[in-house]
Amino acid sequence: MRADVFVGREKELTEVSALLGKTRHVTLTGTAGVGKSRLALHLVRTLENESSADVHVVDLADAPGDLVSLAETVAGAIGVRGRPGVPAPRSLVEALAPRRTLIVLDTCDRVIGAVAALVEELRAVADLRILATSRQRLGLSDEHLYPVGALPPADAVYLLTALADRRLDDMDPAELCDRLGNLPLAIELAAASPDPGTADVFTATSGTWRHSSMRAAHGWSHELCDPKERLLWARASVFSGTFDMEAVKEVCVAEGLTADEVSDTMIGLLDKSVIAGEDGQCGRRYRLPATAREFGAVWLDLLGETGEMRRRHRDHFLNLSGRAEIGWQCEQLDWYRRLVLECANVRQAIDYCYARPDERRKGLELVGNLWFLWACCGMHVPGDNLLQRGLDLERTPGPERTKALWVHAWVSIQRGDLERAERTLAECVAEDPEEHATAYVSQFQAHLAVLRGDVGAALHLIKQARERHRSAGNVFPGFLPTYTVVATAMMLSGSLQQAVSVLREGRELCASCGDRWTLIRLDLLLAQAEHLLGGTDVATASVRDSLRGARLFGDTFSLLEGLEVAAVAAEATEDDALAALLLGAADAARTGTGVPPTRSPILTSLLRMAELRLRGRLGRARFDGLTERGSATDLRSAVEHALQGTIL
Repeated sequence: MRADVFVGREKELTEVSALLGKTRHVTLTGTAGVGKSRLALHLVRTLENESSADVHVVDLADAPGDLVSLAETVAGAIGVRGRPGVPAPRSLVEALAPRRTLIVLDTCDRVIGAVAALVEELRAVADLRILATSRQRLGLSDEHLYPVGALPPADAVYLLTALADRRLDDMDPAELCDRLGNLPLAIELAAASPDPGTADVFTATSGTWRHSSMRAAHGWSHELCDPKERLLWARASVFSGTFDMEAVKEVCVAEGLTADEVSDTMIGLLDKSVIAGEDGQCGRRYRLPATAREFGAVWLDLLGETGEMRRRHRDHFLNLSGRAEIGWQCEQLDWYRRLVLECANVRQAIDYCYARPDERRKGLELVGNLWFLWACCGMHVPGDNLLQRGLDLERTPGPERTKALWVHAWVSIQRGDLERAERTLAECVAEDPEEHATAYVSQFQAHLAVLRGDVGAALHLIKQARERHRSAGNVFPGFLPTYTVVATAMMLSGSLQQAVSVLREGRELCASCGDRWTLIRLDLLLAQAEHLLGGTDVATASVRDSLRGARLFGDTFSLLEGLEVAAVAAEATEDDALAALLLGAADAARTGTGVPPTRSPILTSLLRMAELRLRGRLGRARFDGLTERGSATDLRSAVEHALQGTIL
């Protein structure tokens, strides 16, 4: 970061300062260009004004690598003299003993062993505090590591705009900062370029106080790595976003690196801050910062392994998608949580396939396997785009294309494009002479018939679909979701009690099969049926169960419809303020997320009647004010209002 610009880091400054008040040795670690040294220097300037201790900064970038010479370098930098004939380390200890001192040992990486030995010697000085900056730990027992991460997005954008001034008029600063990993050094290098948006931060130069380019910064890290660490760094560059150890072993284990060596090699890269680790619900995952990933990709090209690693990456995620499709039958939430983390890698694998004519069928297979992400988990837009793109590229009929067609029809229904869904299903029929997809075609044609209010056609088509799904043993996404069509058709025909019976039967079957997603849809319908039967309390409980489930899966479509059903239930109890607010929130969220309404005629009628009654009781001004307030409420908060049954 340029010496005269320092942005953010309030939290880090406070925490490191507090640590130095209670521990004797803190090491700031982090990837190249993250700003460890700038953070330390800024902290020093603060402490110099607030502390009575002597504060010294020693730059070790070019320091000698033996203990004696290093001790002499440190002594000279802080202006102390030892007694003649006394070894430099002990002489330094004696000189520091009477003082309250803070020494910043900056950039310890190249002389890590000598620095560790010197710090061990300096432990004899009671009032000495040491702040080190290094891409890897010193390895001492009482060392307190403080990882320095990239800037928060808002601070990164502020830094870029402060440095680049008016040269950002034609670009999105947030997008550029994200591409640069929000790293201060990369942002400075881009900002120093005549065109920040297209700057190559690996070769760009600036007046930065240490590294002339990100290539130089990462090159330093590269020198610290052993050959196997360099090899794994290069191979891991094929991953996008985060990745797990299973992926590393399947993709990166090849000539020069065995499965038994991967774990220790990964630890080495973690210790050197080349790779970052993070723990979450799905266990330990890893990430290569954006610029480190690009650096590794350059070396992968030099090794001549880019093609092989890309293919291995594709194969791993194609295999994972197949396992996920099978696992979704009974472990839906686990697979949703895992695949959400893999979206960047999945997209990369799909792009790899789509870019190669002989691989496009595999790309369609991968997209088709992940139908549950596109249709059930709120990812309608990216799924729609990936499906359409693949179908446009791969026109030759085949099982992968047939499956992609019915999945695309399903997503089109979710997105409200019913005409495209009809056309896609017709195309699916024309390309499927052996009728492998007939059950799904009938299922989604029945869904379309229900949305049009054609009860007879819906019941005829869904009967065909259920018979075929049952004979094939296809429980999900086949047989279980058909309960929603059957129940909706019965509600449209006025058979409310029969619809409730069907819905409760479907709920029991979902519970026994572990199908938590269809349960969300059944609960929404049950809430509507119970409401029409006068069971307002049961309806409210059902819609809240649905909202809780939809929230777990990020199911935007069900969340929006759930808000509407919750508004209907609230209006029935004359909780008019909540009902009006939920209507406004649902309408605004539909607009913001690009999910047009694909409601059944029943819900459309319920909403129309609820709104008429609300307008009558509240009056136009009060109703408009509450819906406007709802439109300013984000989806997550609106769902919480509905779950709590009150305006929080």
